[in-house]
Formats: sequence, C-alpha cells, structure tokens
Amino acid sequence: APLTLRGTASTTSALRGTSGPTQGRFFVWLSDVHVDPYYGVSKQYGNDSAVCYFKGGFSAADAAANPYGYTACDPSEKLWASAVEAAKQVSDGAEFVVFTGDFTRHHQDEMPDPYADVGRTIGTVTGALSQAFEWAEPDGIVLGALGNDDSPHDYELNVTNGSQANPWLSYVADRFTANDAMPRGRLPDYRDGGFFETTLGGLKVLSIDTVMYSVKHSPSKPALEDPFGQFAWLRERLEAAVQNKERVWIVGHIPPGIESYGYTPLWQKQYVEVYLGIVQDARLGGCIAAQLFGHVHAEEFRYLPDAPPGAGPIWLTGALSPVYKCNPSFRLVEYDEATGSLLNIKVFYAELKGAQPLQWNFGYDLLGAYPSLQAAAGPRGGLSNGVFREFAARLFESWERGGEEFDTFALWYKTRFSSDLLCAAQSNSYNSTLSPETKRKYVGAFFCAARVGTVEGFRACAAAYGADIGMDEAAVAAWPKATGPGATTLSVQARQRHWERIAQMSELSSLPMVCDHVPKAVSDL
Repeated sequence: APLTLRGTASTTSALRGTSGPTQGRFFVWLSDVHVDPYYGVSKQYGNDSAVCYFKGGFSAADAAANPYGYTACDPSEKLWASAVEAAKQVSDGAEFVVFTGDFTRHHQDEMPDPYADVGRTIGTVTGALSQAFEWAEPDGIVLGALGNDDSPHDYELNVTNGSQANPWLSYVADRFTANDAMPRGRLPDYRDGGFFETTLGGLKVLSIDTVMYSVKHSPSKPALEDPFGQFAWLRERLEAAVQNKERVWIVGHIPPGIESYGYTPLWQKQYVEVYLGIVQDARLGGCIAAQLFGHVHAEEFRYLPDAPPGAGPIWLTGALSPVYKCNPSFRLVEYDEATGSLLNIKVFYAELKGAQPLQWNFGYDLLGAYPSLQAAAGPRGGLSNGVFREFAARLFESWERGGEEFDTFALWYKTRFSSDLLCAAQSNSYNSTLSPETKRKYVGAFFCAARVGTVEGFRACAAAYGADIGMDEAAVAAWPKATGPGATTLSVQARQRHWERIAQMSELSSLPMVCDHVPKAVSDL
C-alpha cells in the first residue's frame, strides 16, 4: 500500500526541521507495537467469535475491514510495516534506531503456542526493523529492553543469577541475531541479564532490563536484592563514564515510579529505592543525560526529586499499538553531540481509518509546542531534569488559568485521542462537565506521578490536592489476572477506584472506560 506523509515538506531535512533546523544529531525511537500475529483470527480468547481481547463484539469481518488495526485492539503486522517505512522516510541522517520493547500482543499466553508464537513475533518485528534500516544493522539498532508481553506469560522472566546464560533471554537473542539486529559483542551481557552497553553516534547507551523489577513480575518469589546483578553493573558502568568524562543515556521498557492511568506502582518499592540511589548519586547522576522508557502507552515525562545538577530528564513514549486508545506514533530524538544532552523530540503519528493506507503526519516537537520549556532550556537548548521539574510546575499553572500549554500537553498525552487529562482541562476547548474541584484533584495527582518515587510519596503529594488515591504494591500483586474477552483489568479497576475517590457522585455516571466528556477521537482539533 502507498505511504503518505503530511504536515511536512517533501525532503527529510525539512521533515526533521518542521519547527526549525535540527540542532544536533538524532536517532529514531519506536516502542510498544504489540503485533498480534492472529489479528482477525477467531477462537482466540475463550470463545468462538472473539478476535480482539479488549473489544467485545469485534469480529473477523471487522478485522478484515480494518487491516492495520482498530482502537482497543493490538494491531496486525501491517501497521508495524507501515510505521517502520514511515520512520525510514524521515530518518535520513539518523545515527541509530531504538526500540524499547513490547514486540508482542497482550494476553500472549492465549496464543496457540505462546513460546513459539512470541519468539516468532519478536523475529517478525525485528526483521522488518532491520530491513527498513539496513544502514543501521546490526550495530546501529538498539533493542533488547523486553516488555512484559515479550515472554510466554505476562511479566514472566526467571531470574538466573549465576554463570549460566538465561534460557529465555538466550532464545530471544537468537531471534535478534538471526535478523541482523544485535551484534555478537552484546550477547554475553544480554544472555546473562537482558542488559548491555553500546556507543553510537557519540552517545554511550545503557539498555536495561526492567521486567523483573515490576510489582507484577512472575515468578514473584524470592525477591532478590539485585536481579541479574544489573544494579551492580549499572553502577559500574556509570563509574566508568564519570572517570572517562562521558555522558550516557539509559533506555528501558517499564519506568520506575507511578503510572498515570490507574495510579498504581510500576516497580517494587525496594527496586525503586535502589535505582534512585544510583541515578541520584551525587557523583554518578550528573553523567546521565537522559532516560527513555515505553510501557505506559502515553506521551509524558518524569523527573527525579533529588538528582544532582546536570542530570537529564526521563521521557515516556506513546505507543504504536492503539490498544489503549491512542493514535500510533513514533519519534525522532535530537541530542547535542558535544554534551550528550537531549535537545528535542519530534513526534509523527497516524490515524486508523478502516482499510485506508495509514497516512503518517508530523505531529509536534517539544520546543515548538511549549514556549516555557524552550525558555527554561536556555540558549544551548539542553533539556535537563531540572528543566522538566520546572516544566511540571509551569504546566500546572497553565492548567489553572486555562492556558494553551496544558491543553497542548493533554491533547498529545494520548496522541490526539481523548483521555482523562483532556477531561480535566480548564479551558473551553473541550466539552467537560467535571467540577473545578474534581479537576484540581485529578491534575494535581497527575503531576504528583511525574515525580519518581514510591507509592507512599505519591499518596502524600496527591493528598495535598485532596486526592486520596494510589494502590500499594501488595494490592497490585494480589490482583487476580483478568480472564476472558472484555474482562476488567487491574488498570481499569484502579482507574475506576481513583475516580470514585475524587469525583462527585453526580459525575461518576459520566466516566466510562474512556472519559466521554470529549469526542472519542480528537482528529478534528
């Protein structure tokens, strides 16, 4: 099918410079595609007709009429093929390519042969990536930060601290190398623990494994002090970077802290505290120029509460899969070659319109969309942890006065799709009937989650806005697994729970799965 790109000039240099010329080097960033190799095939989820786990009544005929994918479903391989082709078209001059996990659909354990099907899907996604970016393979492709759906069972990864290679990580590594997407020099560390170090485009990149830190990790016991020895490895690599006067980027899948949909903890408390002890270390923290994570299917940021001067920000990316009600998207990330600092992020996205070929558009870039962020970055344009901490405060002030910056942030939070954050806007741009008090509780809690920490710290922050929300990790770990098509997942239940605690009784009936105070799609905005 033909590929079209809109909202940009015809040359790749103009594409990258839509909001001004490129300030430094850049790389391509994709994440969370969740390809479903059985998209449109019936008898997938416990009954004869189900073809999409999260959307009841979606039939094989519906899938045929929507060959790229459908909102609330994980997509077909066609969406991934279109995305990598679009990324290829705008990547002339890129230094390397990053993919931060979740190759495979949700509920992968219900595929006919989870072990083989997940491995095959990882191979399919990896193969398309390496073919599209032939100039990068294999050294210039950074992948391996597995998502929670990149194993035969959700959040499953047996921790093998010892001299032997991990069986699942070795199996996955074979899929990478078979598709020319991982050089053999990375294999020893990767097979042992799913992490590695590489230097590309003048940047030192540390790719870390995060699944074993999750509150949902399986098998859950025993909780080791340092799974795979990764914390010790991370500290060692940062020590070396400090000694060599290098700056590093950390990339992974599940970010530390609290997610902003159901306000549940993502990492176990003990691992959050150890990680913060490393990345906020007075000697080590300043050499970390940026941290990139996927998993949350939303465009947002995090900041460290006690990072040393010069520490970089944490950016969480929107997803390619539309399963959690977002438009598919990918990014170009610009950085300063001399300092390693993050300079800008440019977003490209597409809307699903039945059988029509995907039309990929330039969406926005950070500096062009947020004047306060550009001002805080200063003349050199480096985006630091301190800059994003200040940005959180400026966005809250923008919300209070019904300002444009908050509205822009809310619009792109789910890549031009409706969300609770849009419902909480103060301006007249969106048809929300929530009370000012309810909106304040929600927005206050949202920015509390931007501060990386434990659930106790989040709750204390949210309480200052009158929001009594946040599930502890014991409640999350004990939550029964959702089974059957349309079953209510933990994140959905947690969202309902926090709205019940902050909204007025009269508002609760108007808060379904996606806040319907605004249209379900905002493509007309």
